[in-house]
Amino acid sequence: MKLLVVDDLEAVGMIIAQIVAQGGWQSLYRPDSQGIVELVRDEKVDVLLIDYFMPDRLGLDAVEELRNAGYDKLPIILFSGDTGAIDMPRAERLNILKILGKPLSISELRSTISLAKKTILQQQQPGLGGGGA
Repeated sequence: MKLLVVDDLEAVGMIIAQIVAQGGWQSLYRPDSQGIVELVRDEKVDVLLIDYFMPDRLGLDAVEELRNAGYDKLPIILFSGDTGAIDMPRAERLNILKILGKPLSISELRSTISLAKKTILQQQQPGLGGGGA
């Protein structure tokens, strides 16, 4: 399975990518959310882990772009150093799987990725309307 990490701080993104890889996942890192729909499509991304505050736009703006492009079942994990600033009603409306605070707890990150994998597997079961875009 493939996870995309989007965070403007390369050091954070690379550490997350390493943790993800230790769990047997392929990981990609991106410092911004430009072209995110094409990237998710072309790379066949299974899970998105995206920062809320980035210089180019809010993470939820990128999520909304993905949802509008038909990626309504893509499990998305949002993280932020200031979770209190997140527009929670919008995050709920956009079906964010989980919101994590920074600094990220490795055990919480791993359990959330496991939850994302479980979500994907449930979507793939017959009769549950699985699949991505």
